[in-house]
Amino acid sequence: MSTSVSDFVRQLLDRNEPYLLGALEGIDPDMLHRQPGPESNSIAWLVWHLSRVQDNHVSAMAGRDHVWITGGWVERMGLGLDPMDRGRGHTPEQIAAFRVPSVSALMDYYEAVRDATGTFLDEMDDAALERQVPAVSGDGTVPLAQRLEMTLTDGLQHTGQVAYLRGLFEGRGWLAV
Repeated sequence: MSTSVSDFVRQLLDRNEPYLLGALEGIDPDMLHRQPGPESNSIAWLVWHLSRVQDNHVSAMAGRDHVWITGGWVERMGLGLDPMDRGRGHTPEQIAAFRVPSVSALMDYYEAVRDATGTFLDEMDDAALERQVPAVSGDGTVPLAQRLEMTLTDGLQHTGQVAYLRGLFEGRGWLAV
């Protein structure tokens, strides 16, 4: 039995999610916003960024508006960012000033993005991988497969960073996955 690409992607995201959720379980606001160094990302920034990046990629692949905008997350999070900001190129000062209202608000946005991703995957067939979609920057296009790879790579990489930071801040034994 063969697995469709959309099923494979969903399984990969589902397998990764417990690591992200586990790294956020019971976290306090101080640890959520702590940076291990002055030029390092915080857990809050990383989770927001991985959600924004997935939102951006899926929106482009699906030809829909960002959940960040349509769901009113720009206002709900109150970060004072440009609605199209995904964190790319943020300065150390911007990262140090980054504060989300709560873990639950951050995770509510993440879940809204995952729901939109699920809808996109439900509608996608394997032939869509060749379809041209907007490139990340510029006016060109790339195959949907390339944007999908970027989405997965970014999310997996940043989840690992979040888990690493939680372990760095708390030591061993924090994750029961």
